[in-house]
Amino acid sequence: MRWMVGIFALTLMAGCATLPTPTDVDNADYGPFPENYEQIVRDYYQQELRDPDATRYKQIDEPVRYWLGNELDDVYYGYLVCVTLNTKNLFGGYKGYQTDGLMIHDGEVVKHVEGEWWGKEICPATAK
Repeated sequence: MRWMVGIFALTLMAGCATLPTPTDVDNADYGPFPENYEQIVRDYYQQELRDPDATRYKQIDEPVRYWLGNELDDVYYGYLVCVTLNTKNLFGGYKGYQTDGLMIHDGEVVKHVEGEWWGKEICPATAK
């Protein structure tokens, strides 16, 4: 039984990532600025949403250079685009406007954050 606990603990520790240093952040590959970010955002939601044609976009902010990371997941470098949109629920009614953060790297969305990232609003200035 103890060996199972030991293996579980080692597995958890092996999966842990470290946060980047300031030098890592300065020298990271953020990819090119996504000039067509609005189209990238709309294409992403077109693929991901149940009823994408009914989506109401309130605001798509200009991208800002950004990184996301935590000690359990990968670190993502790219450009953060904050998107305020209203989508439909399973019953066909609108859920209300919410603000998501989309991390774009090399013209693709590499991370989608709904509202908060580890307890911190991803897009506090544009939320609601």
